[in-house]
Amino acid sequence: MMKQHYHISDSGRDDKYGYWLFLFVLLALSLFMVCWFGPVSEYAGHDYYFNIRRFDVLTNALRLHTYPIYIDYQALEGYGYFTKGFYPDLIILPFAALGLFVGTVAAYNVMIFLMTFLCGYFTYKAVNTIFHNNFVASASSILYTFSVYHLFDWYNRAALGESLSFTFLPIVFLGLYQIIKGDYKKWYILTIGYSLLIYTHLLSSFLTLIVLVLISILNCRRLLKEPRRIVFLVLAALVSIPLTASYIFTMLEQMASNTFYYSVNENITGQTKLTLSHIGWGVMSGIVYPKSENMAGIGLLIILLILLRVFVKEKSRLLKMADFCVLIGVILLLAASSLFPWGRLPLGFIQFPWRLYEFIVFFFAVGGSYYLACVLKTKRQLTIASVVIIAFTMLVFVTSDNNYKHWQSLAKSEAPEWFTGVASVENEYYLGGLEYLPTKVPSYNYIHQRRSDSIRFEHEDTASFSDISRDKGVFSVNITSPQTTTVELPLVFYKGYKAILNGEILSIGESKNGLIEFTINQSGKIEVFYTWTLVQQISWYITLFSIFILIIYISFFRRKGGKQRNLTI
Repeated sequence: MMKQHYHISDSGRDDKYGYWLFLFVLLALSLFMVCWFGPVSEYAGHDYYFNIRRFDVLTNALRLHTYPIYIDYQALEGYGYFTKGFYPDLIILPFAALGLFVGTVAAYNVMIFLMTFLCGYFTYKAVNTIFHNNFVASASSILYTFSVYHLFDWYNRAALGESLSFTFLPIVFLGLYQIIKGDYKKWYILTIGYSLLIYTHLLSSFLTLIVLVLISILNCRRLLKEPRRIVFLVLAALVSIPLTASYIFTMLEQMASNTFYYSVNENITGQTKLTLSHIGWGVMSGIVYPKSENMAGIGLLIILLILLRVFVKEKSRLLKMADFCVLIGVILLLAASSLFPWGRLPLGFIQFPWRLYEFIVFFFAVGGSYYLACVLKTKRQLTIASVVIIAFTMLVFVTSDNNYKHWQSLAKSEAPEWFTGVASVENEYYLGGLEYLPTKVPSYNYIHQRRSDSIRFEHEDTASFSDISRDKGVFSVNITSPQTTTVELPLVFYKGYKAILNGEILSIGESKNGLIEFTINQSGKIEVFYTWTLVQQISWYITLFSIFILIIYISFFRRKGGKQRNLTI
């Protein structure tokens, strides 16, 4: 009995030691990554300036006490762009606030460090909850968090939303596991994870939904055997709606109010599918990169760990779980490849099927880590394997950084106008393709040619204007017109704008050029500003109330669960 007691205590002490050692390694690697790649401002990935602009808008709104802010009033030479409605800012808000004290660039780098660390931490917790193995959880965390595709997202692409979504994906899959195979009363884990994902990146949320449906279908026998689990799965989905209402309802309202360029853009998914060559180079990412294309993929180490499956002879529930993870990864890899008819599906908004790499890497990392744990038999072997994984990760940092700086240096030399840091017509105002510009606006070049002080009247010969000003989101101008006339202002039309003339509210419409237009029958000072729509106001209250109710529910559930455990003991 004493030997048994000593063994349990020693095992617990080893697990605790391993946990703290993992946290130290994760912290060190996260810090090393940020320091090695350097300030992201120096080489500026594809979407860097767009996301820095989001930071600046939020920071200024906090400084001027005008948050929440929907319109980027300075965008498009003052014509305005409805950024927040389509790009949620909840997750980056704390870092934008930090920018008040340390500056935008420093705050951006702090965000990369902290969200990378949290990605590893959440992955560890999720995997350890399922596999109850410190090594598997640690290895999965390092392989997924510092995967070549995640680094590619952070730096080469500067795809902020997708990069951040890596952090919350493990929470989502842990929540789904609890509903399908674990404690389904913890359904709220899926709700919290998926809601955070929506507030991070809508496209990743959509792809995650597809993966969740796929996993649920493959587990349909178990779900049908216990219909109660289906109920909680539906509950988790339904509760996510009010939790994300402040973003989802605002976006849907704008989408329903107008037609934007994203809806008429060419479907390029068929052109960006992964060929066999792409997949092959993706496997070698982190070791060697092609000189003809800027890309990344799974990474060599993860693939090597997957191949260890041939050496695993045991049969267990956890092995089936690992095999299932690898199966999902393989299915998603096939889906991202040229075998899948992306170009024929109405999914052009996804743009790049290789976005599925985010999920492929996660499932392969988990499965491969478990296979490695099965093959290794001693503590010494596990230690050596851990050192190899850490060393390989640092090697990936070096090679990925060289690849990143090579391509960005090349881009700087070929198109320097994209790296000035100053938004202009030459770099499309750093607005990511202007997908959320109303289709009635002829083009962003039209806005540049028209100028920010251009006001047009139906009766140009009799009407005139003076004293244009823009201050804290309020556009004001003095109009002189002896007769009723239609006025078109240099502001892009979005639902929510309000115009006041001499204390009277005007009825605003969209002009044939996609700009704000209204009719006046008297002279005076006009003030135009964006104000919350009724939907936006109500959705904020819905979200806040839902968060409050969910917190109460979770607190009650834990208290009740604790009492039951005490009674059991």
